[in-house]
Amino acid sequence: METSANPPPLSSPSSSSSQSSQSSDSDSDISAWDPQELRAQAECLESEELAAMSINNSLLPILDDLLLQVYTMLRPKPLDYEQRTNLVHVFNNIANQIFGNNNGFPVVEAFGSFTMDLFTPRSDLDLSVNFTDDTEDKYARKKKISVVRKIAKRLYSHQRNGIFCGVLPVVTARVPIVNVIDRGTGIECDITVENKDGMTRSMIFKFISSLDPRFQILSYLVKFWAKIHDVNSPRERTMSSMSIISLVAFHLQQAGSTLSHSDLMIKSLADGSDFASVERNALSFEGFGSKNKETVAELFLSLISKLLSADSLWEHGLCASNFEASWISKTWKKGVGNLNVEDFLDRSQNFARSVGKKEMQKISRCLRDCALNFLDFMRGKLEISKLKILLFGRLKPYELVSKPRLKCGKRKHKAQTNPNRRYGLQKEKHVVHQVGSDQHANFTIAKAPQVVQQHPTQAKVSTQCVNKPKPWLVIIPSGFGYSLSVQLPVAPQLSRGLLGPPPPFYLAHLNNGAQLQQQGPLLPLPSEQAVGSNSGVSYAGAQQLQRSKN
Repeated sequence: METSANPPPLSSPSSSSSQSSQSSDSDSDISAWDPQELRAQAECLESEELAAMSINNSLLPILDDLLLQVYTMLRPKPLDYEQRTNLVHVFNNIANQIFGNNNGFPVVEAFGSFTMDLFTPRSDLDLSVNFTDDTEDKYARKKKISVVRKIAKRLYSHQRNGIFCGVLPVVTARVPIVNVIDRGTGIECDITVENKDGMTRSMIFKFISSLDPRFQILSYLVKFWAKIHDVNSPRERTMSSMSIISLVAFHLQQAGSTLSHSDLMIKSLADGSDFASVERNALSFEGFGSKNKETVAELFLSLISKLLSADSLWEHGLCASNFEASWISKTWKKGVGNLNVEDFLDRSQNFARSVGKKEMQKISRCLRDCALNFLDFMRGKLEISKLKILLFGRLKPYELVSKPRLKCGKRKHKAQTNPNRRYGLQKEKHVVHQVGSDQHANFTIAKAPQVVQQHPTQAKVSTQCVNKPKPWLVIIPSGFGYSLSVQLPVAPQLSRGLLGPPPPFYLAHLNNGAQLQQQGPLLPLPSEQAVGSNSGVSYAGAQQLQRSKN
Protein backbone atom coordinates (compact mmCIF):
# COMPACT_ATOMS: atom_id res chain seq x y z
CA MET A 1 0.00 0.00 0.00
CA GLU A 2 2.99 2.30 0.19
CA THR A 3 2.79 4.85 -2.58
CA SER A 4 5.61 7.10 -3.58
CA ALA A 5 4.85 10.18 -5.56
CA ASN A 6 6.95 12.91 -7.04
CA PRO A 7 5.65 16.40 -6.37
CA PRO A 8 4.17 18.39 -9.25
CA PRO A 9 6.61 20.47 -11.28
CA LEU A 10 7.39 24.00 -10.33
CA SER A 11 5.67 26.72 -12.32
CA SER A 12 9.02 28.52 -12.61
CA PRO A 13 12.23 28.62 -10.57
CA SER A 14 12.10 32.36 -10.06
CA SER A 15 8.52 32.41 -8.88
CA SER A 16 9.26 29.55 -6.52
CA SER A 17 12.10 31.35 -4.78
CA SER A 18 10.13 34.53 -4.37
CA GLN A 19 7.13 32.63 -3.06
CA SER A 20 9.28 30.76 -0.56
CA SER A 21 10.69 33.97 0.85
CA GLN A 22 7.29 35.60 1.10
CA SER A 23 5.74 32.61 2.86
CA SER A 24 8.23 32.93 5.71
CA ASP A 25 7.11 36.49 6.37
CA SER A 26 3.33 36.29 6.28
CA ASP A 27 0.32 33.99 6.13
CA SER A 28 -0.64 34.67 2.55
CA ASP A 29 -2.07 32.79 -0.41
CA ILE A 30 1.15 32.07 -2.30
CA SER A 31 1.16 29.15 -4.73
CA ALA A 32 4.34 27.15 -4.21
CA TRP A 33 3.27 24.67 -6.92
CA ASP A 34 0.93 24.86 -9.84
CA PRO A 35 -2.51 24.51 -8.19
CA GLN A 36 -4.06 22.39 -10.95
CA GLU A 37 -1.13 19.96 -11.03
CA LEU A 38 -1.13 19.73 -7.25
CA ARG A 39 -4.86 19.03 -7.16
CA ALA A 40 -4.58 16.41 -9.90
CA GLN A 41 -1.75 14.70 -8.04
CA ALA A 42 -3.83 14.53 -4.84
CA GLU A 43 -6.84 13.07 -6.67
CA CYS A 44 -4.68 10.48 -8.43
CA LEU A 45 -3.04 9.37 -5.19
CA GLU A 46 -6.43 9.17 -3.47
CA SER A 47 -7.70 6.75 -6.11
CA GLU A 48 -4.57 4.62 -5.71
CA GLU A 49 -4.89 4.53 -1.92
CA LEU A 50 -8.57 3.55 -2.09
CA ALA A 51 -7.85 0.81 -4.63
CA ALA A 52 -5.05 -0.53 -2.43
CA MET A 53 -7.58 -1.25 0.34
CA SER A 54 -9.11 -3.99 -1.85
CA ILE A 55 -12.63 -3.11 -0.71
CA ASN A 56 -14.96 -6.11 -0.54
CA ASN A 57 -18.48 -4.85 -1.15
CA SER A 58 -19.99 -7.81 0.69
CA LEU A 59 -18.22 -6.70 3.90
CA LEU A 60 -19.26 -3.05 3.70
CA PRO A 61 -22.63 -3.61 5.48
CA ILE A 62 -20.79 -5.29 8.38
CA LEU A 63 -18.35 -2.39 8.63
CA ASP A 64 -21.21 0.08 8.39
CA ASP A 65 -23.02 -1.61 11.30
CA LEU A 66 -19.83 -1.43 13.37
CA LEU A 67 -19.36 2.29 12.74
CA LEU A 68 -22.98 3.08 13.55
CA GLN A 69 -22.71 1.02 16.74
CA VAL A 70 -19.69 3.05 17.85
CA TYR A 71 -21.50 6.28 16.95
CA THR A 72 -24.50 5.26 19.06
CA MET A 73 -22.21 4.57 22.01
CA LEU A 74 -20.59 8.00 21.67
CA ARG A 75 -23.81 9.98 21.60
CA PRO A 76 -24.46 11.91 24.84
CA LYS A 77 -27.42 11.13 27.05
CA PRO A 78 -30.11 13.64 28.12
CA LEU A 79 -28.27 14.09 31.41
CA ASP A 80 -25.18 15.31 29.55
CA TYR A 81 -27.20 18.02 27.81
CA GLU A 82 -28.78 19.09 31.08
CA GLN A 83 -25.46 19.28 32.92
CA ARG A 84 -23.91 21.55 30.31
CA THR A 85 -27.00 23.72 30.02
CA ASN A 86 -27.04 24.21 33.78
CA LEU A 87 -23.32 25.02 33.77
CA VAL A 88 -24.02 27.80 31.28
CA HIS A 89 -26.72 29.13 33.63
CA VAL A 90 -24.36 29.03 36.61
CA PHE A 91 -21.55 30.85 34.79
CA ASN A 92 -24.08 33.47 33.70
CA ASN A 93 -24.87 33.95 37.38
CA ILE A 94 -21.17 34.27 38.24
CA ALA A 95 -20.60 36.78 35.42
CA ASN A 96 -23.50 38.91 36.64
CA GLN A 97 -22.11 38.85 40.17
CA ILE A 98 -18.76 40.14 38.88
CA PHE A 99 -19.81 42.64 36.21
CA GLY A 100 -23.43 43.41 37.03
CA ASN A 101 -26.21 43.38 34.48
CA ASN A 102 -26.38 46.06 31.80
CA ASN A 103 -29.37 45.53 29.52
CA GLY A 104 -28.92 41.78 29.61
CA PHE A 105 -25.13 41.78 29.31
CA PRO A 106 -22.70 40.26 29.95
CA VAL A 107 -24.04 36.92 28.83
CA VAL A 108 -22.14 33.64 28.92
CA GLU A 109 -22.86 31.48 25.89
CA ALA A 110 -21.65 28.08 24.80
CA PHE A 111 -20.03 27.34 21.48
CA GLY A 112 -17.83 24.60 20.07
CA SER A 113 -18.73 20.92 20.20
CA PHE A 114 -21.75 21.48 22.48
CA THR A 115 -23.57 23.89 20.17
CA MET A 116 -22.52 21.82 17.14
CA ASP A 117 -23.96 18.75 18.91
CA LEU A 118 -20.67 16.94 18.34
CA PHE A 119 -19.64 16.45 21.96
CA THR A 120 -19.13 13.32 24.05
CA PRO A 121 -19.96 13.07 27.77
CA ARG A 122 -16.41 14.10 28.63
CA SER A 123 -15.81 16.82 26.05
CA ASP A 124 -14.74 20.24 27.22
CA LEU A 125 -17.38 22.96 27.37
CA ASP A 126 -16.36 26.10 25.46
CA LEU A 127 -17.85 29.32 26.84
CA SER A 128 -17.69 32.93 25.70
CA VAL A 129 -18.42 35.91 27.96
CA ASN A 130 -20.06 38.46 25.65
CA PHE A 131 -20.61 42.11 26.52
CA THR A 132 -22.29 43.10 23.24
CA ASP A 133 -24.50 41.53 20.60
CA ASP A 134 -22.16 42.54 17.77
CA THR A 135 -21.09 39.64 15.58
CA GLU A 136 -17.67 41.19 15.05
CA ASP A 137 -15.03 40.98 17.75
CA LYS A 138 -14.26 44.61 18.60
CA TYR A 139 -13.13 43.98 22.17
CA ALA A 140 -9.54 45.06 22.87
CA ARG A 141 -7.11 42.36 23.98
CA LYS A 142 -6.27 44.28 27.19
CA LYS A 143 -9.94 44.29 28.13
CA LYS A 144 -10.20 40.56 27.47
CA ILE A 145 -7.21 39.88 29.71
CA SER A 146 -8.74 42.03 32.45
CA VAL A 147 -12.03 40.11 32.24
CA VAL A 148 -10.21 36.76 32.32
CA ARG A 149 -8.32 37.77 35.46
CA LYS A 150 -11.47 38.95 37.23
CA ILE A 151 -13.26 35.70 36.42
CA ALA A 152 -10.25 33.67 37.55
CA LYS A 153 -10.15 35.57 40.85
CA ARG A 154 -13.78 34.67 41.55
CA LEU A 155 -13.23 31.06 40.52
CA TYR A 156 -10.23 30.79 42.85
CA SER A 157 -12.52 31.67 45.75
CA HIS A 158 -14.97 28.95 44.72
CA GLN A 159 -12.04 26.55 44.33
CA ARG A 160 -11.05 27.15 47.96
CA ASN A 161 -14.60 26.24 48.95
CA GLY A 162 -14.40 22.96 47.03
CA ILE A 163 -16.75 23.98 44.22
CA PHE A 164 -14.28 24.01 41.33
CA CYS A 165 -10.75 22.74 40.77
CA GLY A 166 -7.93 23.27 38.30
CA VAL A 167 -8.49 27.01 37.81
CA LEU A 168 -5.87 28.12 35.30
CA PRO A 169 -5.92 31.55 33.58
CA VAL A 170 -3.73 31.76 30.45
CA VAL A 171 -3.51 35.41 29.43
CA THR A 172 -0.51 34.94 27.12
CA ALA A 173 -2.42 32.65 24.76
CA ARG A 174 -3.52 33.79 21.31
CA VAL A 175 -7.02 33.88 22.78
CA PRO A 176 -6.91 34.75 26.53
CA ILE A 177 -8.65 31.96 28.40
CA VAL A 178 -9.34 30.61 31.87
CA ASN A 179 -9.74 26.86 32.35
CA VAL A 180 -11.72 25.42 35.23
CA ILE A 181 -13.11 22.00 36.14
CA ASP A 182 -16.47 21.58 37.84
CA ARG A 183 -16.02 19.02 40.60
CA GLY A 184 -19.56 17.69 40.58
CA THR A 185 -19.66 16.74 36.90
CA GLY A 186 -15.97 16.59 35.99
CA ILE A 187 -16.64 18.84 33.00
CA GLU A 188 -13.74 21.09 32.06
CA CYS A 189 -14.83 24.56 30.96
CA ASP A 190 -12.74 26.82 28.73
CA ILE A 191 -13.88 30.42 29.24
CA THR A 192 -12.96 33.12 26.72
CA VAL A 193 -14.17 36.67 26.14
CA GLU A 194 -16.09 37.93 23.08
CA ASN A 195 -15.15 34.85 21.05
CA LYS A 196 -17.46 35.76 18.17
CA ASP A 197 -15.41 33.93 15.53
CA GLY A 198 -15.64 30.70 17.49
CA MET A 199 -19.38 31.12 17.90
CA THR A 200 -19.87 31.81 14.19
CA ARG A 201 -17.87 28.75 13.15
CA SER A 202 -19.86 26.60 15.56
CA MET A 203 -23.13 27.92 14.20
CA ILE A 204 -22.11 27.23 10.60
CA PHE A 205 -21.11 23.65 11.35
CA LYS A 206 -24.31 23.17 13.33
CA PHE A 207 -26.37 24.03 10.26
CA ILE A 208 -24.17 21.91 8.00
CA SER A 209 -24.80 19.00 10.35
CA SER A 210 -28.53 19.52 9.98
CA LEU A 211 -28.25 19.16 6.19
CA ASP A 212 -26.53 15.76 6.16
CA PRO A 213 -26.62 13.40 9.17
CA ARG A 214 -23.53 11.63 7.86
CA PHE A 215 -21.48 14.71 8.69
CA GLN A 216 -22.27 14.33 12.39
CA ILE A 217 -21.65 10.58 12.35
CA LEU A 218 -18.30 10.87 10.58
CA SER A 219 -17.21 13.74 12.80
CA TYR A 220 -17.90 11.66 15.92
CA LEU A 221 -16.08 8.64 14.53
CA VAL A 222 -12.98 10.46 13.30
CA LYS A 223 -12.68 12.54 16.48
CA PHE A 224 -13.01 9.42 18.62
CA TRP A 225 -10.48 7.55 16.49
CA ALA A 226 -8.06 10.48 16.78
CA LYS A 227 -8.59 10.70 20.55
CA ILE A 228 -7.96 6.98 21.02
CA HIS A 229 -4.73 7.18 19.01
CA ASP A 230 -3.62 10.33 20.84
CA VAL A 231 -3.61 12.64 17.80
CA ASN A 232 -6.43 14.98 18.85
CA SER A 233 -4.75 17.46 21.15
CA PRO A 234 -3.44 20.85 19.96
CA ARG A 235 -1.72 21.16 23.36
CA GLU A 236 0.47 18.25 22.28
CA ARG A 237 0.86 19.65 18.76
CA THR A 238 -1.54 17.24 17.07
CA MET A 239 -4.88 17.91 15.37
CA SER A 240 -7.51 20.17 16.90
CA SER A 241 -11.15 19.14 16.84
CA MET A 242 -11.91 22.04 14.50
CA SER A 243 -9.35 20.83 11.97
CA ILE A 244 -10.82 17.30 12.13
CA ILE A 245 -14.39 18.53 11.66
CA SER A 246 -13.29 20.78 8.79
CA LEU A 247 -11.58 17.85 7.07
CA VAL A 248 -14.75 15.76 7.42
CA ALA A 249 -16.81 18.58 5.91
CA PHE A 250 -14.23 18.97 3.14
CA HIS A 251 -14.45 15.27 2.34
CA LEU A 252 -18.24 15.42 2.10
CA GLN A 253 -17.97 18.48 -0.10
CA GLN A 254 -16.00 16.42 -2.59
CA ALA A 255 -17.89 13.15 -2.17
CA GLY A 256 -21.09 14.32 -3.82
CA SER A 257 -23.15 14.26 -0.61
CA THR A 258 -25.55 16.91 0.66
CA LEU A 259 -22.53 19.15 1.04
CA SER A 260 -21.78 19.08 -2.69
CA HIS A 261 -22.06 22.53 -4.27
CA SER A 262 -21.15 23.75 -0.80
CA ASP A 263 -18.50 26.09 -2.10
CA LEU A 264 -21.46 28.41 -2.54
CA MET A 265 -22.93 27.28 0.79
CA ILE A 266 -19.80 27.93 2.87
CA LYS A 267 -19.30 31.30 1.19
CA SER A 268 -22.93 32.21 1.83
CA LEU A 269 -22.78 31.10 5.46
CA ALA A 270 -19.45 32.79 6.11
CA ASP A 271 -20.73 36.03 4.62
CA GLY A 272 -23.71 36.15 7.00
CA SER A 273 -23.80 39.41 8.93
CA ASP A 274 -25.44 37.79 11.95
CA PHE A 275 -26.51 34.39 13.22
CA ALA A 276 -30.06 34.82 11.94
CA SER A 277 -28.80 35.39 8.39
CA VAL A 278 -26.50 32.37 8.70
CA GLU A 279 -29.54 30.25 9.59
CA ARG A 280 -31.56 31.64 6.67
CA ASN A 281 -28.70 30.98 4.27
CA ALA A 282 -28.34 27.40 5.54
CA LEU A 283 -32.03 26.63 5.06
CA SER A 284 -31.79 27.62 1.40
CA PHE A 285 -29.45 24.67 0.78
CA GLU A 286 -31.65 22.02 2.33
CA GLY A 287 -32.02 18.95 0.13
CA PHE A 288 -28.81 19.32 -1.88
CA GLY A 289 -27.16 16.00 -2.76
CA SER A 290 -30.05 13.84 -1.60
CA LYS A 291 -29.37 11.40 -4.46
CA ASN A 292 -26.02 10.42 -2.98
CA LYS A 293 -26.35 7.04 -1.27
CA GLU A 294 -22.82 6.43 0.01
CA THR A 295 -22.81 4.70 3.36
CA VAL A 296 -20.88 5.82 6.41
CA ALA A 297 -18.45 2.94 5.86
CA GLU A 298 -17.73 4.00 2.28
CA LEU A 299 -17.21 7.61 3.34
CA PHE A 300 -14.95 6.60 6.23
CA LEU A 301 -12.74 4.48 3.96
CA SER A 302 -12.48 7.17 1.30
CA LEU A 303 -11.67 9.80 3.95
CA ILE A 304 -8.72 7.74 5.21
CA SER A 305 -7.59 7.36 1.60
CA LYS A 306 -7.88 11.09 1.02
CA LEU A 307 -5.77 11.97 4.06
CA LEU A 308 -3.14 9.38 3.14
CA SER A 309 -2.94 10.70 -0.41
CA ALA A 310 -2.18 14.19 0.89
CA ASP A 311 0.57 13.03 3.23
CA SER A 312 3.42 13.70 0.78
CA LEU A 313 1.86 16.90 -0.55
CA TRP A 314 1.20 19.01 2.56
CA GLU A 315 4.76 20.32 2.55
CA HIS A 316 4.36 21.40 -1.08
CA GLY A 317 1.39 23.64 -0.32
CA LEU A 318 -1.61 21.33 -0.67
CA CYS A 319 -4.43 22.78 1.45
CA ALA A 320 -8.01 21.67 2.14
CA SER A 321 -10.35 24.62 1.60
CA ASN A 322 -13.96 24.49 2.76
CA PHE A 323 -14.45 27.94 1.27
CA GLU A 324 -13.54 26.74 -2.24
CA ALA A 325 -14.75 23.16 -1.65
CA SER A 326 -11.56 21.88 -3.29
CA TRP A 327 -7.84 21.38 -2.83
CA ILE A 328 -5.91 24.61 -3.23
CA SER A 329 -2.24 25.55 -3.14
CA LYS A 330 -1.22 27.62 -0.14
CA THR A 331 1.83 28.23 2.03
CA TRP A 332 2.18 29.55 5.56
CA LYS A 333 4.82 30.69 7.98
CA LYS A 334 7.59 28.24 8.72
CA GLY A 335 6.40 25.50 11.06
CA VAL A 336 2.69 26.19 10.46
CA GLY A 337 2.11 24.17 7.29
CA ASN A 338 2.70 20.58 8.37
CA LEU A 339 -1.03 20.01 7.88
CA ASN A 340 -3.05 22.57 5.93
CA VAL A 341 -6.75 23.19 6.65
CA GLU A 342 -7.88 26.67 5.72
CA ASP A 343 -10.03 28.68 8.13
CA PHE A 344 -13.07 29.57 6.05
CA LEU A 345 -13.76 32.73 8.09
CA ASP A 346 -10.18 34.03 8.14
CA ARG A 347 -8.51 32.48 5.12
CA SER A 348 -5.09 33.68 6.23
CA GLN A 349 -5.24 31.22 9.15
CA ASN A 350 -4.65 27.48 9.32
CA PHE A 351 -6.97 25.39 11.51
CA ALA A 352 -4.13 22.86 11.87
CA ARG A 353 -1.41 25.38 12.72
CA SER A 354 -0.65 23.59 16.00
CA VAL A 355 0.49 20.38 14.28
CA GLY A 356 4.24 19.86 14.63
CA LYS A 357 6.52 18.09 12.15
CA LYS A 358 7.17 15.04 14.33
CA GLU A 359 3.53 14.95 15.37
CA MET A 360 2.50 14.97 11.69
CA GLN A 361 4.64 11.88 11.20
CA LYS A 362 2.76 10.25 14.08
CA ILE A 363 -0.57 11.17 12.48
CA SER A 364 0.60 9.66 9.19
CA ARG A 365 1.60 6.42 10.91
CA CYS A 366 -1.81 6.17 12.57
CA LEU A 367 -3.56 6.72 9.23
CA ARG A 368 -1.36 4.09 7.56
CA ASP A 369 -2.04 1.58 10.34
CA CYS A 370 -5.76 2.28 10.00
CA ALA A 371 -5.63 1.61 6.25
CA LEU A 372 -3.70 -1.63 6.82
CA ASN A 373 -6.30 -2.75 9.37
CA PHE A 374 -9.05 -2.15 6.82
CA LEU A 375 -7.03 -4.08 4.22
CA ASP A 376 -6.71 -7.08 6.55
CA PHE A 377 -10.44 -6.94 7.28
CA MET A 378 -11.34 -6.80 3.58
CA ARG A 379 -9.08 -9.82 2.91
CA GLY A 380 -10.68 -11.82 5.71
CA LYS A 381 -7.58 -11.79 7.90
CA LEU A 382 -9.15 -9.70 10.68
CA GLU A 383 -12.42 -10.26 12.53
CA ILE A 384 -14.80 -7.35 12.96
CA SER A 385 -14.49 -7.44 16.76
CA LYS A 386 -10.71 -7.14 16.52
CA LEU A 387 -11.04 -4.33 13.98
CA LYS A 388 -13.25 -2.43 16.40
CA ILE A 389 -10.61 -2.62 19.13
CA LEU A 390 -7.82 -1.57 16.76
CA LEU A 391 -9.80 1.43 15.52
CA PHE A 392 -11.59 2.62 18.63
CA GLY A 393 -10.08 0.73 21.56
CA ARG A 394 -12.03 -0.55 24.56
CA LEU A 395 -12.67 2.79 26.23
CA LYS A 396 -16.10 4.05 27.07
CA PRO A 397 -16.85 7.61 25.94
CA TYR A 398 -17.10 8.93 29.51
CA GLU A 399 -13.52 7.85 30.14
CA LEU A 400 -12.26 10.30 27.54
CA VAL A 401 -11.58 13.09 30.00
CA SER A 402 -9.29 15.80 28.72
CA LYS A 403 -5.77 15.28 29.97
CA PRO A 404 -4.96 17.56 32.92
CA ARG A 405 -2.79 20.56 32.23
CA LEU A 406 0.14 20.22 34.59
CA LYS A 407 1.37 23.74 33.94
CA CYS A 408 0.17 25.79 36.88
CA GLY A 409 1.14 29.28 35.74
CA LYS A 410 2.68 31.73 38.17
CA ARG A 411 1.04 30.39 41.34
CA LYS A 412 3.67 27.80 42.24
CA HIS A 413 3.52 27.87 46.04
CA LYS A 414 2.66 24.47 47.52
CA ALA A 415 1.85 23.16 44.06
CA GLN A 416 2.50 19.57 45.12
CA THR A 417 0.49 19.62 48.34
CA ASN A 418 -2.54 21.72 47.53
CA PRO A 419 -5.43 19.29 46.82
CA ASN A 420 -7.20 21.92 44.71
CA ARG A 421 -4.37 22.01 42.18
CA ARG A 422 -4.16 19.64 39.25
CA TYR A 423 -1.02 17.97 40.63
CA GLY A 424 -2.66 17.49 44.00
CA LEU A 425 -5.68 15.87 42.40
CA GLN A 426 -3.45 13.47 40.53
CA LYS A 427 -1.62 12.50 43.74
CA GLU A 428 -4.95 11.63 45.38
CA LYS A 429 -6.23 9.32 42.67
CA HIS A 430 -5.92 6.36 45.08
CA VAL A 431 -9.06 7.53 46.91
CA VAL A 432 -11.26 6.25 44.09
CA HIS A 433 -12.96 2.88 44.62
CA GLN A 434 -15.01 1.29 41.86
CA VAL A 435 -17.73 -0.92 43.28
CA GLY A 436 -19.24 -2.60 40.24
CA SER A 437 -20.91 -1.95 36.94
CA ASP A 438 -24.36 -1.40 38.48
CA GLN A 439 -23.15 0.66 41.41
CA HIS A 440 -21.78 4.16 41.72
CA ALA A 441 -18.53 5.31 43.27
CA ASN A 442 -18.00 7.04 46.58
CA PHE A 443 -15.28 9.66 46.68
CA THR A 444 -13.54 11.52 49.49
CA ILE A 445 -10.87 14.18 49.52
CA ALA A 446 -8.95 16.02 52.21
CA LYS A 447 -9.65 19.69 52.85
CA ALA A 448 -12.94 19.51 50.97
CA PRO A 449 -16.52 18.86 52.11
CA GLN A 450 -16.92 15.13 52.64
CA VAL A 451 -19.89 14.08 50.57
CA VAL A 452 -21.23 10.94 48.97
CA GLN A 453 -22.67 11.20 45.49
CA GLN A 454 -23.89 8.88 42.80
CA HIS A 455 -21.69 10.01 39.96
CA PRO A 456 -23.78 10.28 36.78
CA THR A 457 -21.23 8.58 34.58
CA GLN A 458 -19.44 6.20 36.95
CA ALA A 459 -19.44 2.55 35.87
CA LYS A 460 -17.10 -0.38 35.82
CA VAL A 461 -15.46 -0.63 32.42
CA SER A 462 -12.46 -2.17 30.79
CA THR A 463 -9.48 0.13 30.52
CA GLN A 464 -7.63 -1.65 27.74
CA CYS A 465 -6.90 0.36 24.62
CA VAL A 466 -4.70 0.38 21.59
CA ASN A 467 -2.62 3.10 23.19
CA LYS A 468 -3.34 3.03 26.91
CA PRO A 469 -3.68 6.65 28.06
CA LYS A 470 -2.18 8.19 31.13
CA PRO A 471 -4.31 8.20 34.30
CA TRP A 472 -7.03 10.83 34.11
CA LEU A 473 -7.93 13.43 36.66
CA VAL A 474 -9.78 12.18 39.72
CA ILE A 475 -12.99 14.17 39.93
CA ILE A 476 -14.43 14.70 43.40
CA PRO A 477 -18.17 15.36 43.73
CA SER A 478 -19.26 18.70 45.12
CA GLY A 479 -22.25 20.97 45.27
CA PHE A 480 -22.34 21.36 41.51
CA GLY A 481 -23.59 17.86 40.74
CA TYR A 482 -26.23 19.10 38.35
CA SER A 483 -27.85 15.78 37.76
CA LEU A 484 -29.08 16.05 41.34
CA SER A 485 -30.39 18.96 43.37
CA VAL A 486 -28.36 22.12 43.77
CA GLN A 487 -28.85 25.04 46.13
CA LEU A 488 -27.93 28.24 44.34
CA PRO A 489 -27.98 31.60 46.10
CA VAL A 490 -29.84 33.36 43.28
CA ALA A 491 -31.57 32.06 40.19
CA PRO A 492 -29.33 32.76 37.18
CA GLN A 493 -30.30 35.88 35.28
CA LEU A 494 -30.42 34.67 31.70
CA SER A 495 -29.76 37.25 29.02
CA ARG A 496 -30.99 37.37 25.46
CA GLY A 497 -27.62 36.28 24.06
CA LEU A 498 -26.54 36.07 20.45
CA LEU A 499 -27.82 32.70 19.36
CA GLY A 500 -31.45 33.70 19.07
CA PRO A 501 -34.49 32.22 20.85
CA PRO A 502 -34.04 28.77 22.42
CA PRO A 503 -36.01 25.73 21.28
CA PRO A 504 -39.33 25.03 23.02
CA PHE A 505 -38.01 22.79 25.77
CA TYR A 506 -38.29 23.51 29.48
CA LEU A 507 -35.69 22.52 32.02
CA ALA A 508 -36.75 20.34 34.91
CA HIS A 509 -36.77 22.35 38.15
CA LEU A 510 -34.05 21.62 40.67
CA ASN A 511 -35.33 20.73 44.13
CA ASN A 512 -34.07 22.27 47.39
CA GLY A 513 -32.53 25.22 45.54
CA ALA A 514 -33.21 28.22 43.39
CA GLN A 515 -35.75 27.41 40.71
CA LEU A 516 -34.38 28.11 37.27
CA GLN A 517 -36.62 30.20 35.09
CA GLN A 518 -38.49 28.22 32.46
CA GLN A 519 -35.89 28.56 29.76
CA GLY A 520 -34.92 26.32 26.87
CA PRO A 521 -31.40 24.90 26.67
CA LEU A 522 -28.95 25.90 23.99
CA LEU A 523 -29.60 22.56 22.30
CA PRO A 524 -32.67 20.31 22.39
CA LEU A 525 -32.39 17.04 24.25
CA PRO A 526 -32.05 13.97 22.01
CA SER A 527 -35.18 12.43 23.49
CA GLU A 528 -38.07 13.23 25.78
CA GLN A 529 -36.62 11.04 28.50
CA ALA A 530 -36.91 12.65 31.90
CA VAL A 531 -33.68 13.81 33.44
CA GLY A 532 -32.65 14.61 36.96
CA SER A 533 -34.38 11.57 38.40
CA ASN A 534 -32.04 11.58 41.38
CA SER A 535 -33.16 14.97 42.59
CA GLY A 536 -33.67 15.47 46.28
CA VAL A 537 -30.07 15.39 47.50
CA SER A 538 -28.35 18.53 48.78
CA TYR A 539 -24.63 19.10 48.99
CA ALA A 540 -22.33 20.88 51.38
CA GLY A 541 -20.44 22.48 48.51
CA ALA A 542 -23.50 24.32 47.24
CA GLN A 543 -24.41 25.32 50.78
CA GLN A 544 -20.96 26.81 51.21
CA LEU A 545 -21.45 28.83 48.05
CA GLN A 546 -24.78 30.02 49.39
CA ARG A 547 -23.29 31.04 52.75
CA SER A 548 -20.44 32.90 51.06
CA LYS A 549 -22.98 34.79 48.96
CA ASN A 550 -25.03 35.72 52.02
